[in-house]
Amino acid sequence: MKKYALLTILSAFIIILFNSCGGGGEFSAASISVSESSISAEVEGVEKKITVEASESWTAVSSEKSWLSASPASGNAGTTEVKIKVKPYANEDDDSDRSGSITFSAGEATASIKVKQSWSLSFTLPCSEYIIGHAGGEIKICGLPDRGFTISVPVTAQPWLRTRGNVLDVAYNENELGRSATLTIIDSNSGITYQVLLIQLGSNGEANILPLNTFKIDGYDCPSDSFTEKPDFMYSVDDDATTTSKTAKVEFKGNGVQWITIGDDTKKVYSGDTYTFPEMTPNTTIKIHTHSSTTTLTGESELIITSLPIVKIFTKGAIQNDPKVDCTIQLFDPKARTDDGDNKNLVLFESQAGIEYRGAGALRYPKKPYNFKLKTDTGAKRAAELLNIRNDNSWILDAMFLDVAHMRTRVCFDIWNQFNKPYYVDEKPKAMSGTRGHYVEVFINGEYMGIFILSDRIDRKQYQIEQNGGYIYKAKGWSQACQMKSCGTPSNNDYYWDEAEIEQEYPDADDGQAPNFNHMASFIDFVSKTSKSEFSAKFAERIDENSVIDTFIFLNLILGYDNAGRNTFWIFRNVNESKKVMHGLWDLDGVLGRDWNRVATSATVGWYYGNNPTPSGTNYFKLFKRIIDGDVEGLQQKIYNRWVELKDKQLAPTEFNKLVDYYAEKQISSGARDREIARWRELETLDAATGTDGWIHYSGNYGDVEWEVNYMKSWYRDRHKKLNSLLETFNGK
Repeated sequence: MKKYALLTILSAFIIILFNSCGGGGEFSAASISVSESSISAEVEGVEKKITVEASESWTAVSSEKSWLSASPASGNAGTTEVKIKVKPYANEDDDSDRSGSITFSAGEATASIKVKQSWSLSFTLPCSEYIIGHAGGEIKICGLPDRGFTISVPVTAQPWLRTRGNVLDVAYNENELGRSATLTIIDSNSGITYQVLLIQLGSNGEANILPLNTFKIDGYDCPSDSFTEKPDFMYSVDDDATTTSKTAKVEFKGNGVQWITIGDDTKKVYSGDTYTFPEMTPNTTIKIHTHSSTTTLTGESELIITSLPIVKIFTKGAIQNDPKVDCTIQLFDPKARTDDGDNKNLVLFESQAGIEYRGAGALRYPKKPYNFKLKTDTGAKRAAELLNIRNDNSWILDAMFLDVAHMRTRVCFDIWNQFNKPYYVDEKPKAMSGTRGHYVEVFINGEYMGIFILSDRIDRKQYQIEQNGGYIYKAKGWSQACQMKSCGTPSNNDYYWDEAEIEQEYPDADDGQAPNFNHMASFIDFVSKTSKSEFSAKFAERIDENSVIDTFIFLNLILGYDNAGRNTFWIFRNVNESKKVMHGLWDLDGVLGRDWNRVATSATVGWYYGNNPTPSGTNYFKLFKRIIDGDVEGLQQKIYNRWVELKDKQLAPTEFNKLVDYYAEKQISSGARDREIARWRELETLDAATGTDGWIHYSGNYGDVEWEVNYMKSWYRDRHKKLNSLLETFNGK
């Protein structure tokens, strides 16, 4: 500020000095003014003349060129008459007023005219037909002079259609069938006669009587599901709150709706009123009755109460596998668990983002998972701590479509996080080897998409590995390399090693580093090619023992046949200091008694060799096979000792039962389980019968969470017992 003030004083001093010294003539600043500072227009538009006074040549620029203009748009010094034109408001999809401005500039001087145009139902002559909804309302006829016209309505239509100047008053249609009338409109000034067929839609059943278009509670625009015919809205409440009543400002909008009544209460509530809901309990529906003085009939909408956070996403294009499309995202959480920089404990979080589909096999199915990255309005990277998970910009919406319990991945990672930590956790206390997440209900472009898990990702930040020297590789197939049997020499020309079906997750192109699969290839060679003595001698140097011991125990316990080789992370903390690698987990939905296509699996099989319950054939994970074969001196005893530490604590069946009961209760008490079934059951049944690209999944027990939870508990108890007997054979070795 001081700098600009000094420059201003200096400029003024130079001007004064120049004039006082006879510096070749007089100096004068440019000036411009307009005769009007604001213009108001109705829906039919307006043309208005104004004058521009300028000391030199000038130009005019409109902020809204599609409907607002000035003619001429430029002129010379002096007085100029300019016509401001506001075009008719023809966009019937938008029911809000619009505003703009025209700025006149002469040199550095500017003057502006602010323009506001009101919206209303309307059509512009000539017009052959116009359709209005059953709720009726006022229709303004544009294109007529101020005076000198007549509008004739057939006698049969006069009970429900009347005229007021150039406005049609259309009454509410109480019938299911539509109705119509041919209007005769005569412009006496021009002699032109117009005929317009006015069509009013029928009520088409009770659900469409006086429907609400929007419903807000304390400014939150409750999402409505366009997938269903009935106008329903969703609102989330804190299931830990001490009271179920809520006093809030209520706002709403609907064609023909003048006031509402809520539940059994007959009190008239107008938009903008404060209302006390006596009870807002999760998994309940509050009836919203809509009213209009034009009819004795009432409409009905529903307010669905959940206890899960609500995610609303509006995209600027169709979501695809790659690249991300721009979108806006809202997260509404009544528990206020989100922090956005200095803004703490937010109930409503909003951001720009980019979104895309996530995964490979999951994309075969009707309900798809998503990945989104937060960004600022200018496109820069943005981070926020959503639902107290972590501060980050990259997030996952896990669809859990193939998991009929809608919890397996979450239950497994919750257990995993309780007992497994990266080996350097004392140095990096925020380091974690598993994801965290919470249930949410998701709407995309106004369509209810069901229940998802909003979670963080397995990435550099999760493991707290070094930015310079840290690597994360993701095994994505059943290649020989993924199963640790052999690999060729990587070309390092892309972030996906096609032959090996392995992706370099970190660093990638966004991190500004080149692909380098040499570290992964070296590790595969170590597992696949070394002799028993060399493998045993260098095992602790090349592999984090704690990581492999824990994954060996855990995958043998949950039997993730889709998670040894494929769906596996390999993490190097810093290759500049150590070649030691950690074994990471990923996508644990085909576990705990179900495989990747929901088919039940036995809890009493023997060792977990990978994709096959036996080491026969080619589908086995060589790292685990070498452990089972005893190729590392003393490792089996260490595995047994670790099992003894965990089996009656973090891995105890009682602890498992608590977790699955918790997630089942969250689904059922919120009502989300039933909404999920209603949304996806038909498509799920069709997809299970016909398959997608030849892939068919088992469809039994879909949506029966209680049955599935009991099955998981029983299966886990039996597997726990079986694994205990298997691991006892490691004792003394």
